[in-house]
Amino acid sequence: MKFKETYLTLVLLVTITLVASVSSALIFDPRKIITYLMMGLTFSLTSIIVYYRKMEFLASSATHTSLLAVITGLMLESLTGVQFPVWSLLIGLFIIYLAGVLIRKGLDPNNTSAVIVASTSAFSVIGGYLLITLFPVSYNLNSLFLGDPLLLSSRDVLLVTLVTVVVSIIFVFSIYEILSLGIDEVSVKLLGLKTEVYDILTYTIIGLTSIGLLRVSGYILQHVLILLPAITASFYSNSGKELILYSITLSLFSCSIGFLLSLYFNLSPTGLTGVVLVVFMVHGILRRWIK
Repeated sequence: MKFKETYLTLVLLVTITLVASVSSALIFDPRKIITYLMMGLTFSLTSIIVYYRKMEFLASSATHTSLLAVITGLMLESLTGVQFPVWSLLIGLFIIYLAGVLIRKGLDPNNTSAVIVASTSAFSVIGGYLLITLFPVSYNLNSLFLGDPLLLSSRDVLLVTLVTVVVSIIFVFSIYEILSLGIDEVSVKLLGLKTEVYDILTYTIIGLTSIGLLRVSGYILQHVLILLPAITASFYSNSGKELILYSITLSLFSCSIGFLLSLYFNLSPTGLTGVVLVVFMVHGILRRWIK
């Protein structure tokens, strides 16, 4: 009975997602709608990894890292001519890998997160000031904070596509091992699995998502989009498989509804997407309490 109820709920959400997406495509650029849905898929996959590996601290600090990485990348693009996404990914992934090394060396994860958040936030403010005052960059910095999926360039679309493809491939081919590490790391190590490799893959997924999708999601809402899908799904699911399905479906549903509502009410798509996710989370909590 529970399986049938879950199946019907997922089918209903997928149907509404398709209807909302097609409706948006009829009145706006389909390419940007597809890009926004790819963002939702990528965040949902990352959210699942973060949830099972209990790395909310690293995911939160990664959003701060992404802001510094993109600002620095824009300055380096002005100086070198190399596209800023390249610089941003190199700088951001380096910082996230460094955080991972510190954690593996024994530094408390919460302390590591605090150091990363504090330092990257301070340097982001300085970098943003320098970018505005000293560099001739024709880039809307507001999009880094609020997100700007309605005005994506061809370069943005390409970057989101590449990030989605890479994250999806890593997720599909390593999800079992990564989730096993999150559930019982000691047993996995005893079986001889090279945990360092999957730690690196986990850090890579978090880094690519937070840095590569910053322009679309915005700095402010990234915390919501990267944390809530799996947390919300946990209130509706009864198994690991259901959690994965719910996380992906809820994220895509929220993105499609958020985008459609933004077109009608002239509001932020990412903000409305976040609101839809929060509504589902509150409903899930109340549902769990009632049971």
